[in-house]
Amino acid sequence: MDLHASVLAGEPDTELVELGHSGEDSPRRLARAYPEPDRGKHAWLFLWVGCFLMIALTWGFPFSYGVFQSYYSSHPPFSENPEGLPAVGTTALGILYLSSPPSFIILQRYQSYRRTALIAGSIVTCLAILASAFASKVWHLLLTQGILYGLGASVVNTVTIQFLNEWFIERKGLAFGIQESGAGMGGIIIPVLMTWGLEKFGHRTMLIAWFIAVAVLSIPSIHFLRPRVKPRDSDASGLGTLGFLITPIFAVLQAGNIFQALGNFLPGIHLPTFAQNFGASSLDAAGMLSLYNAATVIGAIFTGYLVDRYHVSVTLLLLSLGAAVAVFFAWGFATNFGALCAFAFLYGIFAGGWSSTWVGISIEIRKRSPRADLGVLWGFAAAARGVGSIASGPISERLIADGTAKTLWWPGSYGTSYGVLILFNGAMLALGGVGCAARAYEVLKRIGHRHNE
Repeated sequence: MDLHASVLAGEPDTELVELGHSGEDSPRRLARAYPEPDRGKHAWLFLWVGCFLMIALTWGFPFSYGVFQSYYSSHPPFSENPEGLPAVGTTALGILYLSSPPSFIILQRYQSYRRTALIAGSIVTCLAILASAFASKVWHLLLTQGILYGLGASVVNTVTIQFLNEWFIERKGLAFGIQESGAGMGGIIIPVLMTWGLEKFGHRTMLIAWFIAVAVLSIPSIHFLRPRVKPRDSDASGLGTLGFLITPIFAVLQAGNIFQALGNFLPGIHLPTFAQNFGASSLDAAGMLSLYNAATVIGAIFTGYLVDRYHVSVTLLLLSLGAAVAVFFAWGFATNFGALCAFAFLYGIFAGGWSSTWVGISIEIRKRSPRADLGVLWGFAAAARGVGSIASGPISERLIADGTAKTLWWPGSYGTSYGVLILFNGAMLALGGVGCAARAYEVLKRIGHRHNE
């Protein structure tokens, strides 16, 4: 293979020799020829076949857990003692998020092992799915479909994000939005497929079939998930400083992430079961969940577009208020299944793109802490989301159990046992926009300084 062909093939080790003469005896200058970021077939194959497909496989499964919870709670052997079922889905997502900071820090330090870690993480997620097929108790599901799956998926997600950060620079927000939309796309297909299969074949057969599907589909994705530049292990000083952890802007934005996460996952977990109050079949409920996930695809890409063009506080305000209004009004006053479907779509538009704001949040923090690594910042944002994810499962169970008789006289969905949960959901989503208050304070403070001058 000649030099030019090897560059087009995307081999990261290739070097070109440039003869740039600034004078008569100028020495030859070596320049490493890497694939061009932001554009070209290599970048887009990496984004769509690599990132999008892998995220669809990795995140679409736990994002569709509401379908499994509905099935598990009404079919043996789990229906005999269903307590703890909501914690399975939130634990998988929580671990996926919470393990992000150490995962990012370690793999940023040992970059040459990232491809190996990607393959190992993919194997662990596949084995977790296979093992869950033979579960007979809720704690078996918690161990396999929750903890083991979350750990493997976290490694896969970390490597994907780190590679994406290399491949896209000018269009980083849009690229992260497209990548995040993969989770929504997985959530479109998986709920309907699993609902049909669970009812027809049972959970064991469907989970084995899904294990095979994920194992096969991961092969082309792993092939294209490669670094754009040559991996280079760095010492501890090369990881940037963690000083951003004590900055006020980080604390405020992290608080917003936690608040948003406490409410974000509740509709996805409980809507399939809640829809049965309006006479929806299990397939109807799965279709509604797919509608929600379809909306998250739109929301994630649109959010990435906004982050590239406006200050991140604008996007945070739009998403937090939009999602809160959708919960308070569209879900709270829903009286039939059609209205519930409208809420699912509206909620997906606003809530589904939240993690696409983390690029903008990281950029704002780096303005105060320039040495902070963007991948590590993303990991800490994900960890904050994980705190809310894990806590929201037990909290939602208690709110539903305790709220049975507290809002019966209220209209619409508020008059069900989910009334208190809906109020909590909307309040947490509204508080997720607390970062906008920090931005407003900064602007007012700047105006005050100018006035004093």
